[in-house]
Amino acid sequence: MNPTALLNRICRTMYRAEYRRFQRPCDIRAVQTNHLMQLLRRNAETVYGRKYGFAEIRSYKDFTANVPLTVYEDYAPYIEQIAAGKQHILTAEPVLLFEPTSGSSGGRKLIPYTQSLKAEFQRGIRPWICDLYTKIPGLTAGKSYWSITPVTAGKEYTAGGIPIGFEDDAAYFGRLEQRLMRRIFAVDGSVKYASDIQAFYRETGRQLLHCGRLSMLSVWNPTFLTILCDAIRADADLLTNDLPAERKQTVRQALKENRFDLVFPGLRLISCWADGSAADDIAPLQARFPGIMIQPKGLLSTECFAAFPLVGNEGSYLSIYSHFFEFRDLQSGEICTADQVREQEYELIVTTGGGFYRYCTGDIIRILHTEPNRPPRMKFLRRSGIASDLCGEKLTDAFVRNVCQALGIAADFCLLAPEGKHYILYTATAAGIDDDMLDQALCESYHYAYCRKLGQLGKAEIRHVAADADRLYLEHLTKQGMRLGDIKPAFLSTRSGWDAVFRSRDDS
Repeated sequence: MNPTALLNRICRTMYRAEYRRFQRPCDIRAVQTNHLMQLLRRNAETVYGRKYGFAEIRSYKDFTANVPLTVYEDYAPYIEQIAAGKQHILTAEPVLLFEPTSGSSGGRKLIPYTQSLKAEFQRGIRPWICDLYTKIPGLTAGKSYWSITPVTAGKEYTAGGIPIGFEDDAAYFGRLEQRLMRRIFAVDGSVKYASDIQAFYRETGRQLLHCGRLSMLSVWNPTFLTILCDAIRADADLLTNDLPAERKQTVRQALKENRFDLVFPGLRLISCWADGSAADDIAPLQARFPGIMIQPKGLLSTECFAAFPLVGNEGSYLSIYSHFFEFRDLQSGEICTADQVREQEYELIVTTGGGFYRYCTGDIIRILHTEPNRPPRMKFLRRSGIASDLCGEKLTDAFVRNVCQALGIAADFCLLAPEGKHYILYTATAAGIDDDMLDQALCESYHYAYCRKLGQLGKAEIRHVAADADRLYLEHLTKQGMRLGDIKPAFLSTRSGWDAVFRSRDDS
């Protein structure tokens, strides 16, 4: 047995107990309530815990009566204190680091990570990995690539000396697993210190091509992987120059054909976002990897690990051993717990070991299936928070995506953004769409049409951008301090100034 396969199987064995626990029928209410009460007892003497009477809470009913629903802005003053070096603010245990995050239309936020929060993530990651290693033939035989974020701006720390940012996705694992994982990773952590983003893609591609056998690619945004593939093709001669002669010939021919399944013949799985706005980015990825299984990531964010997929099942299962979950009915506003959900749409609310309590994630999900004593199965639909409202038009990411689909351009790069008192759709498509067609499609929104009628908004316009606009989009947001893994596919931005980012074909 090759060393990589042995190490992968060791990981599978380590995770088997967690996997079996998740598969066993259980009392979901009891599991969730016990986890909640442990969190409240542990953090009762914190600044936040004393403010909301954690010590007096004896039931879920007490919890909802004492503790309000929250959004990130509610934590900003507490996070400032933690960043300055103060202890026992949101959690009794120390904050190990802050992980930066942001929607593609907002400023950077800092999420506190504790050992408890890392453990909660691991209680979702372990059964997911064990399921993959158990059910997908050949997956344990090769190495894996897990997203690595370039740190070209240098390592950051808060005024109180707390690090900002994980170095790579291996940091979500435990210490022993990190040691094992780094021996089976196809790309080492040195790439994060690349001098610029092009150098990052080049070195990542070089290490992937020199990997003896690659069986799994785990990324976040599917667009990132297509950009990486294109970067490898662009530098094919350089990156393949020192490959063994036979492999060099095979790889170069496969790259000419844009067939990355032939570049990596041992590849068995791609894990990435594939729901919501990311769904439209899967076809270009599948075209580069025909026949390779693409598994949606499930529902996880910087703040929480909510759900993970199991091979052969649609959607993802709620990670009931990770955090305490609540669900807000989008119609009535009523809130229920994991054992009470029905097959409908909800906003997800979480309480975590990182110090966020009744945190409204803004993730809109649909419950696909429920059964007694089993975690509900769900699917991510969209973000509730990405919306643009200059003068009452109330455009949302989901609506703009529908517009792009109706115009037949959603498969290409599309980003609608405000500029002054009108909107610009930046698109890489050459389809015959003009300004009038775009504006008419946007007028399907009652509020947008009303603002146009009143003269509050000018007519929307099309701006054709270069074919590499998706790369420029990612690079711009990383320069703004966002982590590659946090940049979610989006059709709408509330930011202006994108003309300076994209190379417009109209101006060339």
